[in-house]
Amino acid sequence: MNSLPMHLLDKILFRLDLKSLVMMQCTSRSIKSHILDDPSFEIGYSSRARLSFIYTFSKGAHFVFYQPFGSQCESMSHVKTFASLPRVNCYILGSCSGHLLLYTSGLYVANPLTKRFRLLDHSGSMLLTTIFNGPNNKANDTEERAMCVGFALDQSRETTIKRFKIICILETHTTYAFEISDGNSWRFSETIITTTNSKSELTKRMKPVYVEGTLHWLRNDGSIIAFNIETEQARLIPSVFHPEPEMKLLFTLDDKINRLTLISGTKKTISVHTLMGDTSKWVLARQIQNVLITDSELEYWNVVAYDGKHMVVRDKEKDSSTGVAHVYNMEDNRWGAWWPTACQAKYNLDVFRFTPFFSFFEHTELVEDSTNEHLARIMRLIDTTKRTNPVFRLMALGYDK
Repeated sequence: MNSLPMHLLDKILFRLDLKSLVMMQCTSRSIKSHILDDPSFEIGYSSRARLSFIYTFSKGAHFVFYQPFGSQCESMSHVKTFASLPRVNCYILGSCSGHLLLYTSGLYVANPLTKRFRLLDHSGSMLLTTIFNGPNNKANDTEERAMCVGFALDQSRETTIKRFKIICILETHTTYAFEISDGNSWRFSETIITTTNSKSELTKRMKPVYVEGTLHWLRNDGSIIAFNIETEQARLIPSVFHPEPEMKLLFTLDDKINRLTLISGTKKTISVHTLMGDTSKWVLARQIQNVLITDSELEYWNVVAYDGKHMVVRDKEKDSSTGVAHVYNMEDNRWGAWWPTACQAKYNLDVFRFTPFFSFFEHTELVEDSTNEHLARIMRLIDTTKRTNPVFRLMALGYDK
């Protein structure tokens, strides 16, 4: 195996699932070093990984779901795993390069695959202390303010040990300021953006999108606040998009073309708009007939995920006890996989695309050494040593509280 040219070795490794990739690291020091230390391998493997999600209620919940894609798109409904967190709420704030930024009795950066985590001090953040520790913090307030939190990997560091930044955007009328943490301390950016349109605020419940070293927040008029995590400079992208009443929106990234994407859905069609970098305009790239909306009464529907290859739409009929997520294959032009979301329609979901990987941050601990059992349960969602416990699925399907 060591004598294989690198491009042939990568072709083999890219086809392996996580469990097999872990086993391959034990066969050779050079292969282990290639998997763990070569940043190009992480990028290549992640780009070929099947779409997976981790999600919970936006307002916080006593559970977290992980929904990985199986070997076949139609076999999704039986592979979901579920972590129950008694007496404590979990908030997922971000997902990047196999790491999660989450709050559960404390702010953590965690890698569920390597089982390593880091407890962060968020007392220096105006936004996070308001969300989680303020005297009047409420579920709805937490849900809306959490979209102001950005979490990103510093991709300029080409080693297995990565560095991250947390960027909180502070919006006041026409002014945007930014507070930054590298995990050690909090500080304000020197950049402040002032806009002319006071009526266009950040889009509520819309998470920022990270691409090419920059976090992007969508505003109600279709324009974007962009923050470069390396230079710590911000700018306004003057793109324009005016949604129709009752239109469903999703701000996301098309991994195939590496461009910012805006999904807009009506009961008739779901449209995919791409931001063209040279003109800063939203351009209609594709329209899909929304065949999911039938004569049956829906209590809720929304587009919750997209990566350029697949689109996920969640809905719930009024006479159904659980919601359903449908997957549209963009390459085959057909609706395929689905799975029950086991979540009440009256609550919004925070759905994050999640690709497990082996990189880790500095100053982390193993979850086995932690006394936080809730964090340990979330970390066990990604397990390369055994198959999914079917009891989790039964619990998820029966959950309606």
